[in-house]
Amino acid sequence: KKALYFLYIALFLTISLLPTLGMAVFGKSESLANEVRTEEVSPFLDDGSFNRTVLKEYAKYFSEHIAFRKQLVTAWDKLNAAFFRTSAQEKIILGSDGWLYFSPTLDDFMGRSLSNDELERCAQTLAAMQQACEKQGATFVFTIAPNKNSLYAEHMPSWIPAGHDSANAVKLRPYLERYGVNYVDLFALYADREETLYYRTDSHWTDRGAALAADALYAAFGIDTDYFSGPFSQGDGHRGDLYNMIYPAGTEKEPSEEYAPGFSFVTKRNPNGGEANRIEASNEQGSGRLLCWRDSFGNSLYPYLADRFESAMFVKSSDYDLSLIRRSGADVVLFELVERELPTLTDASVLLPDEER
Repeated sequence: KKALYFLYIALFLTISLLPTLGMAVFGKSESLANEVRTEEVSPFLDDGSFNRTVLKEYAKYFSEHIAFRKQLVTAWDKLNAAFFRTSAQEKIILGSDGWLYFSPTLDDFMGRSLSNDELERCAQTLAAMQQACEKQGATFVFTIAPNKNSLYAEHMPSWIPAGHDSANAVKLRPYLERYGVNYVDLFALYADREETLYYRTDSHWTDRGAALAADALYAAFGIDTDYFSGPFSQGDGHRGDLYNMIYPAGTEKEPSEEYAPGFSFVTKRNPNGGEANRIEASNEQGSGRLLCWRDSFGNSLYPYLADRFESAMFVKSSDYDLSLIRRSGADVVLFELVERELPTLTDASVLLPDEER
């Protein structure tokens, strides 16, 4: 009986110490998804005084760097999914049939919206941006990239009440019309398609989904395109951003498609898969100049938009410096914003050109 106790204690200590001891052998674990980790901990502050929170910081440091962290997180999340049908990750919603959703979209899904005054302020901000663009001779177009569960709600947990009819994106439309904002409605566009154009384990649209949005935006620019018709070839598979968050050591990929004809533009510097904060593209066969403020939905959208313009600049920033219009020589300005970020328009930082201030 004592031998079993000793074996149990030894096993417990081995499991408990293995991740920490593994750091000495295998080194620190890699970060999870877009995680920003604590890289340095010091017992002293910059002024030489003792750091009273050093133990708390060391605890955080070790929890973020222990060996086998990805494997342990993945195992824990799979156990929760298998036995409790729930996600252990705060930002992940576990849907049916392997679907994953991003929890910051819940306010929109449940219809929790801004007040009427806030919605009007959003429209006024966009109208001011449009007016500044038009005074500089540029066409302004605004569009909202829909949250995945706004389009594909059938796999959401049944216990979460749906109320998208009262969401910000819906209630904002009449204000956009009142202020004359040039708006491209992607919600109606995707609703008319029977095929699924978002990834099952990602929060974003597929490459074909991006092509459909691109065609609609080009139409608003007065340019006729049909990227959505393809042809598309089979890609190497897509590892979803939500899947990567909940199962960092997982190996599952979704089928993916790539626009087979390819694109003829070139970029000034490495776009890092579309993640770069600024992407500058040029195409000798194109015409016109595009300036686009975008978010992560622009990662797969920007190649389509860069393909027809002589020059195109894509900016990932929540500060909207409209002096870029003149500096870039843009005659078309696109503002793409994901649905869940619409509330940021209530206090958006918009820098008007000198003559507009």
